Amino acid sequence: MGGLSSLAFRSLAARRGRTALSVVGIALGIAVLYASLATDAGIAASIDRTVRDLVGRADLRVEAFGPTGLSAESLAAIEDAPGVALAAPALQKRTYLEPGVDNPAALAPPVTVLGIDPGPEASVRDLILSSGMPLSGPDAFQALVTQTLAAANGTTLGGSITFQGADGAPVELTVVGIVAGEGPIVGSAGRTVILPIRTMQGLFDDRTVSRVDIVVGQGATPAEAATAIGVALTSQPYVLSSPGDVATSLRSSTADFRSTTALIAAVALFVGAFLIFNTLSMTVSERVRELGLLRAAGATRRQLIGFVVVQAVVLGILGALLGLVAGLVFAELMAADLRTIASIPFERVDPSPGSIAAVVAIGLGVTIAAAIEPARRAGSIPPVEALRDRLDPATARRARLGWLVGVFIVVGIAGLLVWPRDGGVPGLARSGLVYLVLFGAVLAAPFVVGALGRLAGLPFRGVLRVEERLARASIVRDRSRTTLTVGALAIGLAMVVAVGGVAHQSRLAASAWLAEVIPGDELVTSIRPIALDEEVIGDLAAIDGVARVSPFAVFEVARDGVRMDAAAVVGSDLLADGRLQFVDGDRTAALKGLDASGVAVLPRSVAERTGLTVGSTLTLAVGEGQVVDLRVAGIAERTLPGGVGEAVLVGWPDATAVFGVEGADVLAVRFAPGQIAAARPRLEAAAREAALEPNPLETVAGAVDTALGQVFGLFDALALVAVVVAALGIVNTLTVSVLERVRELGVLRAAGMTRGQVRRTVVVEAGILGIVGSVLGIVTGLVAGAILVLMAGGGPLILELPWTSIGVAIVVGIGISMAAAWYPARLASSLAIVAAVQHE
Repeated sequence: MGGLSSLAFRSLAARRGRTALSVVGIALGIAVLYASLATDAGIAASIDRTVRDLVGRADLRVEAFGPTGLSAESLAAIEDAPGVALAAPALQKRTYLEPGVDNPAALAPPVTVLGIDPGPEASVRDLILSSGMPLSGPDAFQALVTQTLAAANGTTLGGSITFQGADGAPVELTVVGIVAGEGPIVGSAGRTVILPIRTMQGLFDDRTVSRVDIVVGQGATPAEAATAIGVALTSQPYVLSSPGDVATSLRSSTADFRSTTALIAAVALFVGAFLIFNTLSMTVSERVRELGLLRAAGATRRQLIGFVVVQAVVLGILGALLGLVAGLVFAELMAADLRTIASIPFERVDPSPGSIAAVVAIGLGVTIAAAIEPARRAGSIPPVEALRDRLDPATARRARLGWLVGVFIVVGIAGLLVWPRDGGVPGLARSGLVYLVLFGAVLAAPFVVGALGRLAGLPFRGVLRVEERLARASIVRDRSRTTLTVGALAIGLAMVVAVGGVAHQSRLAASAWLAEVIPGDELVTSIRPIALDEEVIGDLAAIDGVARVSPFAVFEVARDGVRMDAAAVVGSDLLADGRLQFVDGDRTAALKGLDASGVAVLPRSVAERTGLTVGSTLTLAVGEGQVVDLRVAGIAERTLPGGVGEAVLVGWPDATAVFGVEGADVLAVRFAPGQIAAARPRLEAAAREAALEPNPLETVAGAVDTALGQVFGLFDALALVAVVVAALGIVNTLTVSVLERVRELGVLRAAGMTRGQVRRTVVVEAGILGIVGSVLGIVTGLVAGAILVLMAGGGPLILELPWTSIGVAIVVGIGISMAAAWYPARLASSLAIVAAVQHE
């Protein structure tokens, strides 16, 4: 055994190029897996940190539900509820800092103002100060600011900060402390000011609180305290949650991202297994005579199997070590990208030692799984095979098919071991089905490679007829190995197309939302509710060139205890502007009905989820145990987006009188035809003067497109790693093709074939493989992308092909295949005629 182990090492060392390609292939697969696990660990750590920042040491949190906060009576009821040991109230609002004296017309980005009671708050969470002192009491006239805001605004300890209070009146407070980092508010970009709660209530003329964090006393459980709070709070609706609920919500929001990275990692490992299999199969095929002689000399089957397994273990260990190093780089690049797009502050965290060991074990497992069939074949070689040059091709084809199924199962099991557990059954089912589709493409490759190969040869046949014919003959010579290589390339390209298809679908949906729902060319947003009778709406509407100003407000409602989004709209504005595409109901009557009150328009997604149809009754809670019944007057393809989904549309009469909506948070401005260029500057100047933020619709669309591009660009980069691994397999395939045809190439050269023709034959062969793999990958990717969209609940499938992704797949598939042919083509053209003819 020891002698054969030495032979295994020498065999790897004798073919350094092939060994290096195999090591790099498995390393890239492990690198993607490691980066996925590192990202998953970072997201988990970020979620834990976010929960600590949001909830601290509280056992429960009570939040206001709807446009108004929790009243003083509700706060008192919570404090007096049995089992409540401590209640820490907070009031949160957004406002603007006063412009500097050097640029009084400038409107700075908004800040989040948080009012707290310093005593109870200290028992719930720790506000870490980088300098200064904490707030002295709930009535103190002082403030804390975050380091991020202090740096951006030039605020210093002991200085002052001025912001807009009630009715836009300026408020100036002394800064007594600087909070480390971005502070306790997630989503504020670190622009946070912290005040004593009663001081803030007076400055903003608001005696309510936004939330109450609760610590349960000894002898009581959070469930018992929650029941007591439910009994005490009957005067207004509220939302009660625990730290676990918050964590679950955050994890579910990241589950799709995490499951997609895990899927791509599994694909990269699967493609890497192709490369390992081809390498070890070539070793067995090339050493048939040598292995047969060893059997004749007394070597056992177990020793011959060990010869191949030792090579696999060496390749796996080297690939794992190199993959961990590359994984560190990939993980850092992914972390840097996520920090710019994540909804939670992303922390870079390395996987645990156990996870790293799992990555190495999975890499070795996949490598050994890829080696099982070549090892079995080596052990089954009888001494008589020493008289042959090659193994029986039919036997090899049957063996490769069995190996393919085996490795597919091994990689699938490995994926289950590292799968994000909180992704849930839907995420697992979605990615599992996509994985099966990709595997199906590989199984289909042997049946389509012949026909597709003939079609793929057409571009070369006109100018390189001889080379094309020889190339196709080589491809069909060992159809099994060729189809494995094409299959590896196809599934890598399929992931590129699938990710691109999902991104394209998301962009189309966003564009459709802007085009079909928003009745305006410009969105003007406000950080406070704008009452419908405020002068600012009329002032904007009176600007020359402005045709219409339509107010919107998004708020929360509840149906059967489940939170839903609702939006207040002016039905006549939507009707006049041609907005909303109805799928059921009379559009004109429904939109007019919104302004008359008593009706609602549902988006298709809500209608399908709730089972409501036109004419049904939508019953919503409005507080104090009361409900309101709205008749479903129509169902639209899509409506305004809310916090958890698309919003139910109600008219402003119902929004203000029934649901207590105080005003609009968005104004949609429609310019008169041909007046945009002249009217837009006047409108934007007037909006900023009223502390409103104007955003042209094309700017909103661009921001959405940029955000989607960042997320899906990361997935594309990971999918391209699988394509690179597949390209290494093409190098292997073409190299062994050249080595198997040494004598044939020598005869062709002796018959007059030039070195250039030999090189072109190999390149054309690579080009045909690239075209076949691209076609198969594009078709498979379109199917996989459709599955991802439909099973993710992303709305109806928009039947428009992602031409950009398809073009990228074609260029990358063919380009990388022909680039991979450089070394085999050079090797083929450098063969000496005499030596090639005498080669065995």
